Amino acid sequence: MTNVDPPESVPEGQETKYRGLYGKCVEHKLEGFPEQSKSETLREEINVQRQHRKLISYSIFPFVQGRPAGYKFFTAEPLEELGVPNFDFLLWNLDGKVIFGEAKSSVPASADTVVNQLEERKEIAEDHKEHIEEEYLGSEIDHMEFVVSTYVNHGDKIAKAIIEEGAEFITWVVDAHHDELWIRQARPTSFPDNLEADDPDAMLQELDRRHTHDVSALNGELDRVTTSFGQADVLPTAIIVDQLRVVVQARRVEGRHPCVDRADIESYVSNSSLNYPEERVTGIVDNLIEAGKRISFLSEWDGERADLKVVSNYTTKDDLEQVLEDKWVEWRIEDMKDDLRKECEERITAELGRQKQLSDFGVDLSEEGPSEKSC
Repeated sequence: MTNVDPPESVPEGQETKYRGLYGKCVEHKLEGFPEQSKSETLREEINVQRQHRKLISYSIFPFVQGRPAGYKFFTAEPLEELGVPNFDFLLWNLDGKVIFGEAKSSVPASADTVVNQLEERKEIAEDHKEHIEEEYLGSEIDHMEFVVSTYVNHGDKIAKAIIEEGAEFITWVVDAHHDELWIRQARPTSFPDNLEADDPDAMLQELDRRHTHDVSALNGELDRVTTSFGQADVLPTAIIVDQLRVVVQARRVEGRHPCVDRADIESYVSNSSLNYPEERVTGIVDNLIEAGKRISFLSEWDGERADLKVVSNYTTKDDLEQVLEDKWVEWRIEDMKDDLRKECEERITAELGRQKQLSDFGVDLSEEGPSEKSC
C-alpha cells in the first residue's frame, strides 16, 4: 500500500481504500511510461536549441565585430518583453534603417510554414514600430527589412519558398564548416502573382530587388563574410538548460569545488553582446539562479568562498555541461511522472466521491470499486 496522504476531498473513512487504489494506478502508469524515448526527445530538444543559438551567433557576429555598411547589432529577441512572437535579432544603422532577423537551423518538409511564421512576425514588428523607436532606438525608423538566416543546406529550399509565396524576405546562409555567411538568391520554379513586371527578365530583376538589401554596399560586404559563434549565450526564450550554460562559463574552482558568484553571472550575461539594460540582466540572473536550484544544479554555499556551489564533483567545462544536461533531463522526466501521479490522484478522488454520492442515495456499492481501466 502506498504511504501517501489522501487529498482532503477524499470522503471520510475512505483513506485506506484511496491509498490502495492510488498505488495501483501509479504503478500501472509508471510501468507504461516510455522513459527512454522521452529522455531522447528531451536531449534532442537541447541539441535543437544549441544549433539555433549557434546560428543566431553566426548571423550577428559580423555586426558585433564590425559595422557592415554602417549596420550594427542592436539586440537579441526584440519585443520579447511584450510576450509576442518576435524575431531573433535586430540590426540598426544611424540612417534609421533596421533589419529584423530570424534564425532557422532546421526547415520542415514544407518550407511554406516557415514563410507563414515569418509573415506573422513581420506584421507584429510593423505594428510595434513605434514601441521599437521609443523603447529601443530612441529615434525614428526610416526603413525596415526582414531576413531569415539558415544553414547552407537549407538555403535554396527556403529562398525558393519565399519567392514563390510572394513574400519579401532576404535569405542569409551560413556555412558553419568554413565560418562564412552570404546572401542566397534562388531562381523560382514559378513566379509569384504579386510582381509588377510582365517580361520575364524584368520579373527576375524585380525579384533581385526584393531579395537583396536596399543598401547595395551591404550586399557586397555580406559576400562570404567571415563569421563565428559565441555571441548569443543568453536568450530569454530558450529552454532553461541552454541558458544555464552561462553558469558553467562563469564558474571557478575553490578547493576542488566548482562554484560561482552572482556578480560573475551578471558580468557574463551583461557582456554577452545582447545589449540588455541593467534591470533586464538582473531579472535574467534571478531566473537562472532560481532554475539552477530547482534542478539541483546550484545550491547556496555557506561560507565566504562563493555565493553558489555547482552541485557536481566535476570541474571541467565539458563535464559540467554534461552534468547540467543530465540534471535537466532527470528533472523534466520526474515532472512528467508527477503529472501521471496527479492524474491518478484526480481520478481516484473523483471515483470515490462518485461512490459516496451513490451510497448517500442508498445504492449498494460494496462489491464495486474503481476499475483499473480508469487508471
